Amino acid sequence: MNTPSAIDLSGLNPSQRQAVTTTTGPLLVLAGAGTGKTRVIVCRIAHLLAQGVAPDHVLAVTFTNRAAREMKERVRELVHDERAGRLTVSTFHSFCCMLLRRHIPRLGYGSHFSIASDAYQTGLLRNVMAELGFSGEGCDPGAWLDLISKAKSSLRAPADVRDTDWPRAPDLALAYEHYQRRLQDMDLLDFDDLLMLTHRLWQEHPEVLAEHRERYRYLLIDEYQDTNTVQFQLMATLARPRCNLCVVGDDDQSIYGWRGADLGNILEFERHFPGAVVVRLEQNYRSTGIILEAANAVIARNSRRHAKQLWSQQDAGEPVLVVRTANERDEAQFVVDFLSERQRREKRRWTDFAVLFRSNHQSRLLEEALRARHIPRVLVGTSGFYERKEILDALSLLHVLDNPRDDLNLLRVLNVPPRGVGSASISRLKDAAKLLGRPLYSVLASDATLSAMPPNVAASLRTFQACFEKHRPLLHAGPLATGAENFLHELGYLNGLGRMYKPREDALKRRDNVLEFLQGLRDYAGRFRDATLHGFLESLALQDANDREDREEAGEGGVTLSTVHASKGLEFPVVVVVGLERGLFPHLRAIEDRTEEEERRLFYVAITRARQAVILTYAEQRLRQARPVRQRPSAFLDDIPESIARFGTPKELLAPATASETADFFAQMKAMLAQPPP
Repeated sequence: MNTPSAIDLSGLNPSQRQAVTTTTGPLLVLAGAGTGKTRVIVCRIAHLLAQGVAPDHVLAVTFTNRAAREMKERVRELVHDERAGRLTVSTFHSFCCMLLRRHIPRLGYGSHFSIASDAYQTGLLRNVMAELGFSGEGCDPGAWLDLISKAKSSLRAPADVRDTDWPRAPDLALAYEHYQRRLQDMDLLDFDDLLMLTHRLWQEHPEVLAEHRERYRYLLIDEYQDTNTVQFQLMATLARPRCNLCVVGDDDQSIYGWRGADLGNILEFERHFPGAVVVRLEQNYRSTGIILEAANAVIARNSRRHAKQLWSQQDAGEPVLVVRTANERDEAQFVVDFLSERQRREKRRWTDFAVLFRSNHQSRLLEEALRARHIPRVLVGTSGFYERKEILDALSLLHVLDNPRDDLNLLRVLNVPPRGVGSASISRLKDAAKLLGRPLYSVLASDATLSAMPPNVAASLRTFQACFEKHRPLLHAGPLATGAENFLHELGYLNGLGRMYKPREDALKRRDNVLEFLQGLRDYAGRFRDATLHGFLESLALQDANDREDREEAGEGGVTLSTVHASKGLEFPVVVVVGLERGLFPHLRAIEDRTEEEERRLFYVAITRARQAVILTYAEQRLRQARPVRQRPSAFLDDIPESIARFGTPKELLAPATASETADFFAQMKAMLAQPPP
């Protein structure tokens, strides 16, 4: 057996060393952005092993499989032996799943249970609601499933839901009860069950809890600010009575309240665990002094937080640029011009740059502007704009409108939004089309085909086809984008997004994306006098081909385009944050719901992704459903101290090329022209 060897802690600063070496009792590590959090976690685990703690007694929990793998690999690099492989480093859900495989028969389930997919859960609940006779207004399966998930995350049983002020609470409680019974009958668990049933297991079977407490004597929780009620209860239950519990997080980076994260878990840790040691990691190793001054000034405006002040031994660096553009198209053009200038002047790689935005739909113009300049790009936390499901569905509907013989696109959207056309009906349609040797579209309203279907399905298909027949000629009679929008409205697609996607926040984002797509169609029609739907669809197909070539040229590298949420945990030398306007960032719903403190934390996360430069942009006006609307700058911009910022327009802030750069450019062009043609 290998003798534990001491870990070299000389490279840690005093606060980091305290966090690593405080191994007994409750410990709260407030790890500010860029303060070496992962290094502290890894060193702490390695230090425990070096002190003779058996690896079987250590449990480290985080939120993603990637983070768990990285943590384990880095411990292995420090420890250099088989002990790292015996550690339990896992996500919450994987840890609970592992426990339940052994012990769930005690709760009446089989140990070979399966985990239900999101689609399966929705379908099951829809069947349960139909059996119970719950239909009509206020009975959306997706919305009810969200509430059931919320109940499970807060450890509420069906009886507890009955006493809430939620809409139709008694009916919801009954549906929840039947839904849970059906899951259990089929040995199925949903993701919320993994956590809730582990908590129930420990409550109902104290001998199982005692076994786990004896094994897991040292607990570490990463990203503690993102934990919800059931996650807190699980870890607090397991940690007691020893309370050798270390939690690492940053309340200033708590940005998932809408997903159920409870900020109180980290803010009230000392109340939950009296006598807890609190260590603040404030020395930042990522960003310049000016970036940190801006970030500190922004987050200091929040009232619910642990006091922290990031600082760095780095130079002050360049000022924050705050750029006012005329509109969103000028904003995208400025971003491209700025990136091109910095890449040329500073000899940077495209991977040095990130462009962050609050909402997904803001990526379209940025993607188009970068593509037009042949600048490679990588999308993080979002697919390409035209690859999102709601956009692909809208495109499929327009493809069928343009070409009724397009069977593949028709099959994609026959039941989008849901109109009761199930797999059996689709099979009958396909069989009829194959028998008659005709396109699928031509048999949609065939009496011979529809007579074999339920009356409601037959009526739905007739209405579906009639809408296409009505709008196809109308596309040539007026503005192209208006015709397409009217078609999607009458077909029920735009309003149907609320039924297709839950929660409401997701549906509204997808609706924004579809409206942005229609704005793209409007832009296309504005550039071509004889614009047609066929021409627009063809231009997108060609654009996709060019995009594939760009990605091949770029390999793995390119300018990163990302939502701010998805950028958490990443860092870049140069960060551009676009759309700093009231109603966009902070988001309008946050203003209405009075959750602007979370939006401020989101802005703080955006700023602290940068190592060397931060650029903030806003537009004076922005198109809203084809109409220009005046925008007000975000109140967050007022928090940036004027002493560390430069304010101006693109013309004022973009540096002109120097004489030598211009000469170099023309010399390169002359050399290229002198080469013989291939």
